Amino acid sequence: MINNLSTRITEKLISSNIVKQEDRDLYIYGIFMLLSQLMFILLTVVFGLVLNCVIESIVFYIAFQFIRRYAGGYHAKTEARCEIMSTLSIFACLVIIRLSDLYGFDTVLLCLAIVVAISIAVFCPLDTPEKPLSEKEFKYFRKISWVILFVITGTIVISYFFRFNVLFAPCCMSLILESILIIAGKIKQITNIKKMKSK
Repeated sequence: MINNLSTRITEKLISSNIVKQEDRDLYIYGIFMLLSQLMFILLTVVFGLVLNCVIESIVFYIAFQFIRRYAGGYHAKTEARCEIMSTLSIFACLVIIRLSDLYGFDTVLLCLAIVVAISIAVFCPLDTPEKPLSEKEFKYFRKISWVILFVITGTIVISYFFRFNVLFAPCCMSLILESILIIAGKIKQITNIKKMKSK
C-alpha cells in the first residue's frame, strides 16, 4: 500500500519535472520511509488516545525507533506482513504499558528489561542478507546501539526508583519488543545459513 503510494507520488514528481528519472528509486525509497514513519506515528498516537496513555505511547515509539534503527532485528518478507505485524506489536506493547499503570507490575518489567537489554547488547547489530554490514559499519552500529541501550536502560532504572511511570513502562517495552525482533532475526539468520549449507 505505502510502496504503491510512494511510487505514484514519485511518478507525479517526475512527470512534473521536479525529480529526474535517474533518481526515481531513491525518491521512492525516501518517500516510502517518510510515509511509513508518519503512518506508524499516527497509529501509535491513536492507540495511545484509545488506551488513555498518549504521552507514554510517544515515549515508547521514540525509544523503540532509536534502538531499532541501530540494533536491527527481524524483517518481514512482504510489506503487508510488515505493516500488520508492526501495528499489532505497537498495540500489544501499549496495552501492556497501560496494564502496568493500572496493576503495577513494575518489578516484573524491570527484571525483564534488564534481561532483554543483555540479549540486545550481545546480538546487536543484526544485519540482513539484503543489507549486509561491513566490518567498519558493524563496529559503528554496535557502538551506537550500546550507547542508546545504556541511555534507555539508565532511564528505566532511574524512573523505576523515582516512580516516573510515564518513562518507565514505555522504555521497558521498547527494549522488550526490540529483543523479540532481534532474537527472531537471529533465529531466521541461523536457519537461512543452515539451509544454504544443506544445498
